[in-house]
Amino acid sequence: MIDDQPDNKPDLMAIIEEARSLRRNDDLEASQALLLELMEKYPDHPLVLFEVGGSYDVLGEEEMAVPYYRQAIAAGLEGDDLQECLICLGSSLRVLGDAEEAVSILEQAVEEYPERNSTRVFLALAQYSNGEAAQAVSILLSLLLKTTADEDILSYADALDYYVDNLDETLDG
Repeated sequence: MIDDQPDNKPDLMAIIEEARSLRRNDDLEASQALLLELMEKYPDHPLVLFEVGGSYDVLGEEEMAVPYYRQAIAAGLEGDDLQECLICLGSSLRVLGDAEEAVSILEQAVEEYPERNSTRVFLALAQYSNGEAAQAVSILLSLLLKTTADEDILSYADALDYYVDNLDETLDG
């Protein structure tokens, strides 16, 4: 139960952490109940909105999650939470069949968080779903070359690097 104390950020963060812990322990309904109760007290808090969206998302209720993700972004979500929210929004839109908007959202995530490889992976998934298979494979090849320590793959690094930008090239032109 959440008490009716005045806004107290440490309490807010403690409750969010408790909800995350419940989610990690697969107690999804309890996590969501806690977050929905928290939202009654903090209806416009960007992190609360994001976490409520996430609670619907992990329950397979992407249609319910999307509006909360959008509200969290509009309310000023920042930093790592914004990056994760953009991924969640894009991924949910892709699952719901709106691959075009998913690509747009995830391109924004890549632009805002270029150092984050996870944004590129989800962009590639959305591109694939949007009929942009060549772009998706190029992104994934680039990431593979950037992140792998597998010597077998690295022995083909030059060829794979070439194909990042030349996937459709064949001997007949």
